[in-house]
Order: sequence, then C-alpha cells, then structure tokens
Amino acid sequence: MIRRLASASSISLLLSVACNGDDSATGATETGSSSSSSDGSTSDTTSTTTSPPASVPIRYFLRIDDELPPPLVLEMDKDKALEIFGETAARNLELLEVDSTPMLINALTEIQVSCGTFWQNYSEKPKHDCSKTELGQTYGEDWQTSAEFGLVRMLTMTPINAVVKGTSLEPMANTLASINDPDLKFSKVLADTLGIDQTQPFISIDVLVAALKKTLLYSHPQVENDEGLLKVTLWDAVNDMQTLSVAYGPDGEHPGILYGDSDGFETFSNALTDRFLMKVVAESNLRWVDGIDLSVGGGDMFVTDAESILTFDFLDPEKLVITGIFGQEKKIDGKDNPDYGKEPTIDMRFRLGEHMPEILPCTDAPDCYENYPSGWIDVEGNPKGVGPVGSDTIWNLKPWLLEYIVGYSALLAYGYDPPLHYDKCLLSYDMKTCAAGIWVGPPSGDELLPPDSFPFEPGPVGWSIFKAFDVPTPTPQFLWELLIEIAEVAIHDTNGDKIKDIEPGDANPLFALKGVGLGLSAQDMIDQIRPKMQEQADEVANVILGKYWKNNGHLDFYYRRPPTGGMPYLYFVAESDLRPDENNPDTLAAYTYTKPGFFSCAEMTDGCKVSSTEIMDVADTSHEKYLLPEGESTLYVEDDTGKAYEVGFYVPSGPNPTEIIATVSAL
Repeated sequence: MIRRLASASSISLLLSVACNGDDSATGATETGSSSSSSDGSTSDTTSTTTSPPASVPIRYFLRIDDELPPPLVLEMDKDKALEIFGETAARNLELLEVDSTPMLINALTEIQVSCGTFWQNYSEKPKHDCSKTELGQTYGEDWQTSAEFGLVRMLTMTPINAVVKGTSLEPMANTLASINDPDLKFSKVLADTLGIDQTQPFISIDVLVAALKKTLLYSHPQVENDEGLLKVTLWDAVNDMQTLSVAYGPDGEHPGILYGDSDGFETFSNALTDRFLMKVVAESNLRWVDGIDLSVGGGDMFVTDAESILTFDFLDPEKLVITGIFGQEKKIDGKDNPDYGKEPTIDMRFRLGEHMPEILPCTDAPDCYENYPSGWIDVEGNPKGVGPVGSDTIWNLKPWLLEYIVGYSALLAYGYDPPLHYDKCLLSYDMKTCAAGIWVGPPSGDELLPPDSFPFEPGPVGWSIFKAFDVPTPTPQFLWELLIEIAEVAIHDTNGDKIKDIEPGDANPLFALKGVGLGLSAQDMIDQIRPKMQEQADEVANVILGKYWKNNGHLDFYYRRPPTGGMPYLYFVAESDLRPDENNPDTLAAYTYTKPGFFSCAEMTDGCKVSSTEIMDVADTSHEKYLLPEGESTLYVEDDTGKAYEVGFYVPSGPNPTEIIATVSAL
C-alpha cells in the first residue's frame, strides 16, 4: 500500500529551484509516513513514483491539497536577472521604447557648440576653435580640415556667417555687395528669403532631429517606426547599453545608427547603477495534483486552469519595485546623492557618411516639380510628387547618407510646415520690371516681375528663381536643393577659400560623445517599464517557469477539486496537462490516448462511459471528469499505449472526501 503526500510546499520548491536556474526539480514528497488503511489499521509506507503495478492489485492513496501556493518573490540585481532570464529571453524582453528625440537634440547640440558659440553672434566671422572643448579636441590637431569640423560648419551656418564662395549664389552675392546698400546686403536678403534671423542656423537642431528620425533611424532594419522610438531590452539594460552599439550598429548595407566600439571607446550608460535591484511578486497558477500513472504507479504533477502559469501585476508598485536607477535615490548610504534628479546618460559614437559623386539639382521644369522623396506626404496628409526625378538627383540616394539627410532637413524646414512662399523685387530701374529679385513659389502679384527677356517660369511652392541684373544665378530649382549645394561647399571647403579641404567622399564625421542625456528620468524609465512588462507578462512567466512540466509525472488520471470549489472529481489527463516525454524529458510528450475517460465496463464502449467533459457548474470542458460515489466502485481505463486497467476506488463518507483509495489491476 503506497500513500502520496504533498502540499503547496511542492510548488514552493518548484518555484525556488526554477528561479535558481535548475529545472530538474520534482514535486516534493514525504517518505516513511504512517498511513491509515480503510479498516483503521496503519502501516509504514514509502512514497515513490516508480513502483509498477504487479499482477496483484496495488493500492494508492490519492489526496486533495487545498492549500494555495505562496506568492513567488524574485529579487534580481543585474547579474541575477541575466541568470534567471538567460541571454535569449533577455534579448527578447523589451523594457523601454526610448524616444530618441531628446537624446538626438542633446547630441547634436553638443556637436554644434563643440567649436565654440561665437557663431551665434551677429558677425561674419564665426571664430570657430575646436581646441577649446573636450569634444572638439577629439577632432585632432588639424581640426580645421577634419570631417567633424565640416559638419560643425554646416550646423552653425547662418545667413550672417554663410560663405557662398564656390556656390551658384556667389555672383549674385558679389553683385549685391558692390551696390553698398544695407537693404541689399546678401546676409539680409538670404535671411528674408528663408524667413529667419541673420544669426539663426539655416537648419535648426529640431528640424535636423526630425529628419534623422525619418532617414537614418527609420531606414535601420531594427527600427520599426518613423517616430525615432528605439527599443531597449533587458539584455541591453543589464549590459549597461553596450549592446546597443551592436543592435543599432551596421546591419546589411545600412552603416548603423551607432558606431561600434573600438580604439578604447565603449558604449556605456549609467542608467542602471551597481545598486540596481528589481523585486517582482507573482501569484502562481500552478496547482499540485495527486494521481496515477497506470503503467508505473502513483505520482503527482502540476496543472493550471489559467492561460498563464504565473499572474503578474507589474502596474502595482508593491509587486514591481525597482531601485538603483541613476538619479533615483535622494540618499545613498545615508548621504545626500549629488546626482539625485539628474537623468541617466549614455556614451556613444555617432557617424555619418556621404555619397561619393556630386549630387546635381533637379532643374528640368516642369518634370522636376514632382521631385520629392518616395512616399512624401505634405502637411495636410496628401501625397506629393512622384518620387525621385532623374537618376543623379538627391532622392535617389540611400536615406542614411549625409546629403540625403541634409536635403530632407531642408525640405522639412522650407517645404513642409508651412511650405515657403516668398517673392521680393530687390531693385528696379523703371518701377515696371525687376532687375534683381527672388521668387520662391508662384508670384504673389504684389511684387514686380523680371522683364520679358528674362526666362521667368514660376513653379510650385518651394521652386526658387533668382535674378541679379545680368550676372549668372542658380538655375531654377527647389530651394532645399539649392541649400544642399551651400551645405556641401561649407562641409568640404571649411575655411571658405574655394579650395576643398575635404575631398568628396571623405566627409564621414565620427563623433565620440560622452554623457549624452537619454531624455528620461529614473521615474520616466520605471513608468515605461511597468506597462511594457505587463504586456509581456506571459512571456516572463514562461521564462521563469516555462518548463515546469519537466517535473510532472506521466499521469493518466488524477484527483482534484475544480478551481471554483465543490466536490473533488477524477480527472482524466487532457492535452493541456503537460508531461515530459518518457524517452526525452526535455520535450513534451505527445497526447496519444485513443479512449480517454472512465468506463463502467471492461469493454470500454461508449455505452458504458461514465465520465464527461461537460459537467454542470464546472467550467472545465477539456477533461473527462467523473464524480466518484461514496463507498466502493470500479472503473475501467486505458493508458496512452492502449493497455486496459481495472481501478477500484474507495471514497469515505462525508461532504468533503479529500483522501481516497485507488486499487489498480492490469487486465
């Protein structure tokens, strides 16, 4: 006679072992127990899961345990989190979706001022000096001819300090300068045309960030949105974000958003400090049941009626507690934290690359009126253009290239919200026709137009036409394409002497940025982590206890009370009761029963089937169930190999039979 004894401590043991990285635990049992027989006598018994039924009947005690398992409590630092989740699951568990906007603003602002801030003054000389800042010093001793300084020049280019030498605007600028009229000063003319102050950069940081999100970021295979949202996983977090340089590094033909670690530089974030701790409390939905493997003997297993084996409430601040994020704690070891309230930062490297051949403006009107990036939508939500026009124009380039990004930025700045519409006659000799002027978009009717001898064909909004007496001016084109030319010259001719300091194809700036603000506070991070983890609660449960079934016996039936309470039933195992394969315990056993259920005759025909999947007031419909009567009864069952058995049951009298006797005989 064998008696199985177990309790909620079985589940506690399973949870404990599973959370310590060992999935080989079995259900807890008590051995050497004294059991009572049906006639009141006692005998010493030994619990086992491997005593096979002999030719003589063998009796088993099946017991109900109504004690609920205690909550699962996990406390994880970075190392423990990685130990519990493992690399694969940690890579898949998303913690944050970081809006890159603040981070990009912080990074680009640091680059913009890395050679000083004198460019912000009303002066034709920006007086750059990259040796004065920590970032600027990384450009090298010859910073004046570095690709990094070339980009700084572009970012700090304003109407007052813009150098148009070497561009198609140079003749017009020189001609207006010779008139010596303050109203015709080219910096003022340029600022008025663009609708900005003379000390304001042609392309603002905000606009450049918006362009980067639509170009460099969105074109990366790991970025699935055009809003600049970057996924950060548990794997990234516990590795101090170093892995982001791989996740968002080179991928296929994309050169990467972040530049990989090398030459002593390591991507690093201080977001999770050495004091980081995550405490998680979960409710277990596993229930221990006692049953019989007909071909082996008594056993137990864990079953669940819930969709998930663990229930998490990550939104509850008592069931998910996160501490040790940078800037989170007012005091550390009893002392004021000088970093309290500060946002976490990241050290990262950022690189842009340019196209080798020269990019030509699209000037063939009217075809070029349709020259826009593929899929361009105007501010009112209407499709615009037909995509790239011509084979060597800007929108044929890959969206991660420098020229494309500059062009896209200029298009956002002057062709989107609102699109630029400007016309101004700068000088007229006869007050009938315009000798010098600028027209961007259709004429308003309020300004003089060029004489009939001038080939004047107004285009759509953004299409620019320049006239300066009889000197050469840019061929009519979209204004943003003209700005690409000015930016290209500024990047390659860093001192404005019309001699290229950086050869085409070599303007590939690489910036090693330290302490860039993530744009998230500690509380912001926690507020994001909670719903993100809640969305993935089932995945978290499967990682922690996903293979709980490896500890299950290969039972054919078990004795349990329905989840809602009431009288206990015999349950024949269903496909939802997960059991390990007897020959390969790392895989699930196939469900091979041909006659599941309980029968009152040895022939086990449908006519003598006494169990049912549907029982009044019992929600479960996947298991064959049978309510045993008081006293003695006999049922017939078949195991998953097709072998038949006779099982005699004894149910003691009373309203709540929590322990019964099953006597198994092989037929």
